[in-house]
Amino acid sequence: MKPKPGRYGIEGWLRRSWLHTGYWKTLSGLRADRSSVVVDGASLCFIDYPFEPATVFPTGAVTADQIAEVNLGRPSHVRLKNGDILFVSQPSKDALVTFINRTDVKTERRGSVWAALLDPFLDTWEEQATIDAQFAWLAKVGVDRDAADRWRREAAPAMVAYNFGTRLWEWTMLDLYDVLRAQRARLSGTAFADFYSRAMRLAQLDPLSEDWIPSTETASVSSTLFAVLIEWYPRENGSLKSFSKRWDARTEHVKQWQQKLTAELTSSYSEAHRRYHTLVHIEYCLRQLNSVWNYAVRLNEIRWAILFHDAIYDSRRDDNEARSADWACKAMEEVKRPADEQARVRAMILATAHAGEPRTADEALLLDIDLSIFGADEAIFDEYDRSIRTEYNWVPASAYREARAKVLGSFVNREPLYRTVSFRQRYEATARKNIERALRMNRAPRL
Repeated sequence: MKPKPGRYGIEGWLRRSWLHTGYWKTLSGLRADRSSVVVDGASLCFIDYPFEPATVFPTGAVTADQIAEVNLGRPSHVRLKNGDILFVSQPSKDALVTFINRTDVKTERRGSVWAALLDPFLDTWEEQATIDAQFAWLAKVGVDRDAADRWRREAAPAMVAYNFGTRLWEWTMLDLYDVLRAQRARLSGTAFADFYSRAMRLAQLDPLSEDWIPSTETASVSSTLFAVLIEWYPRENGSLKSFSKRWDARTEHVKQWQQKLTAELTSSYSEAHRRYHTLVHIEYCLRQLNSVWNYAVRLNEIRWAILFHDAIYDSRRDDNEARSADWACKAMEEVKRPADEQARVRAMILATAHAGEPRTADEALLLDIDLSIFGADEAIFDEYDRSIRTEYNWVPASAYREARAKVLGSFVNREPLYRTVSFRQRYEATARKNIERALRMNRAPRL
C-alpha cells in the first residue's frame, strides 16, 4: 500500500496562509537579489547586499580574521565571529573559493536547523516516520516541538507565498537565506531587523555534520557521463500531459550518448602506449573530485574536463591538451552547450599542461586533482613514476632523467605546491616527500 503523507501539525496554517495579509505583502514585495562578492586584496567585498541588519549592508568588506568559518553550499555562506551569517550567491562562488584558497580560512559542513524548519513549505511531502525523525533531530540540537511549531507558524504566510505564490516550486531545500528573503518582503524594517536577529541566533545551533563519506556513484566514466548529460542534454517544451513521454525519450537519447562517448573514451584511454594516462587515472581524479565537490563552482564542467583532459595522449607530441580540448568541446557542441561553457572547459583542459597559474577557482581545483597522485602513498606514487617512464621509453635514459628532474623540480620548488586549501591540507607534506625522494632516486647512479 502506498504510504500517505505525514503531518507536521501546522497544516491548517499552511492552507490558510493565502488569507493572511503577509502572503500578499510577500508577493508584492519580493525583489531580485542582485548582490555580488569580489576579492579585494585580503578582503572579501560584498556589494548590494540585500539584508539591512547585516554587517556588510549595503556594501562592505570582511577580512579573514573576522571569519569563523565558511560553509560551501547553495548558497554558500560566511559565518562571522560576531554571529552574523553572510550569503554568497552562486555567481560569486568563484570569488569566495579563491578567497578561501588564498587565506586558508576554515571551511566546515553543517546541518541546518532552518532547512529542517522550512521542510513543510517544500513542494513535496514526507512520510510520518521522516517527519518524526526530523522533530527528534531538532529537539537534539535544542529546538523542541513547541518552538518548531512557533517558528513555522510565524514564517508560514511569507514562505507559502515565496515558494507557491511565485511558482518557484522548490522541492529539495529551503534554508535561512530563503526565509530572510521572504520575510524581508513581508515585514517592516523594524520588524525584519528583529526577525533577522532571532533567525541568526537560531542558526548558531546548526551542528557540524557527521563524517562525510564521498559518493562513488559518479566515479566511473560511464556514470559521470550520464550524470552530466542528464543535466546538459537539450530539453523540449510541451504540455504537462506529454511530460512523461518526453522525459522517457530524452532519457533514452542521453543513454545513447552516454554509451557512445563511454565506448570512444574507453578505447582512447586503453591505447597500448599508455601506462599512467589511462581510465585508472581518470577514475582516480573523479574520486578526488567527489571528495571536494563543494569547492567546485561549476561541478559538471569540471567533471567534463576530467573526462577529456587526457583523451588524446601521445608522449611524442606537445599538443595533447589542445587536441583533447577540441574533442571535449566538439562533444559539448553536439549537445548544444553554450559557447561560454565550452570556453571554460577548453581553458581548464589547456591548463592541465601545468604551464602557468590557474585563472579561476575551478581551474585551480582541476589542476590540484590532476596532481593529487603526488600526495598518494609511497607505493602508489612509485608505481606512477615508473608508469611515466614507460610512456617515455623512447627517450634515452640520460635525457629522460634530465627532463624528469626539471619537471619534478618545477613542482617541488613551487610554494605552495597545491593551489587549493583542501589539497594543501591533505597532500602538501606527503607530495613534497614523494617528489624529493623521486629526485634523489633520479640522480642516483645507475649500476
